Amino acid sequence: MIRWTVMLAVGTGLCGVCVAGSAAEDASGGGVADQCALFEHARSIGERFLVRIETVGGVQPLAALPASRKQGRDPTELKKPAPQNPNLFRDSPGSSFLLADGPTTGVIYSSDGLILTSSFNFVRDPSVVTVILPDGRRLAADILGRDQVRKLTLLKVDAEGLAVPEWAPREQVRVGQWAVVLGYGLGGSRSMVSVGIVSALGRMMGSAIQTDAALSPQNYGGPLLDVYGRIVGICVPMAQRPGELAGIELYDSGVGFAVPGWRVRDIVGKLRQGQSFYRGWLGMQVDPHERNSVRILRMADPSPLRSAGAQPGDLIVEINGRTIEHFGHLVKAIYMLPAGRKVHVKLLRGADYVDVEATLARGDELGPLPEVEEPFDPANPMSEEPTDDPPGD
Repeated sequence: MIRWTVMLAVGTGLCGVCVAGSAAEDASGGGVADQCALFEHARSIGERFLVRIETVGGVQPLAALPASRKQGRDPTELKKPAPQNPNLFRDSPGSSFLLADGPTTGVIYSSDGLILTSSFNFVRDPSVVTVILPDGRRLAADILGRDQVRKLTLLKVDAEGLAVPEWAPREQVRVGQWAVVLGYGLGGSRSMVSVGIVSALGRMMGSAIQTDAALSPQNYGGPLLDVYGRIVGICVPMAQRPGELAGIELYDSGVGFAVPGWRVRDIVGKLRQGQSFYRGWLGMQVDPHERNSVRILRMADPSPLRSAGAQPGDLIVEINGRTIEHFGHLVKAIYMLPAGRKVHVKLLRGADYVDVEATLARGDELGPLPEVEEPFDPANPMSEEPTDDPPGD
């Protein structure tokens, strides 16, 4: 039986501080000393393509600011009533976590200067990004593209001939294997190291590998390695809700996620062309507490569902072949899908099934929800406004 372990070390050596618990025996049959040697080997290889990222400027995301500081408003203004029909379809950070200043982590993706990291490191929209290469060179970086759904960002620096990592083949990644995480978030001349195992595959709708290695802001954007120094995935915060900060509350909990290499390649192919990914919306309102069904109450105008032909009162019974029986099913079906993705939706309208296809939209592409009409009150049937006109004959 394997007991998972977390290792955190600064300096040149790992042994003596690295193993708080250990596997009964590693695959080679060795003990703690052999395990430390494996982890140090992975670390030494990983540091060949590990980079430190520094950012300057930017602001805390709105949801993370105390109420009195939002948009620089006077606290007395916050007492004013909110608009009666605000646009509820807006991207939010997903957490009130306050982002601190300090270095972050990334990896060299290509020899001609592509750098891959987590979009978590850019939530503040910094004005200046600097990458420190393994050889010590400090280079200005441009943001080519940002995936706010899978939490990846691609940078470009003016460099050639950089050392690139080897990525672990999909078929060789197994549940239970050792996992080594590197990060520069706490400074130091060498990377911080966290060790655990691969806990699960195919998490977050197939977009993530789960690990019990300690993940946190100090290593988001860094690599999840196997003991041979090959990249298994890129570490990012994730949760079953949208937002680039969603999942940050799980840091150092033993529940962490990494975007696997076989997903990274597809995403980077788009990011390097300047394409960014944003949360996808259907543009509807439902009652999350309704049991055994998901009923469309209102739809934004315009919105993907309205354009596809859905109507208020329709029940959503399937999305992309996944059965939808309650609000949780709805969230799982679409929370990892970016804007621009087409989804097939099966609706139940009365006794008839209706199939529609909708293209998910960005929040700023949706109109407001229609006003809700006040229901008729039988206890007060004379609801007209009073008038000074004399009654009719």
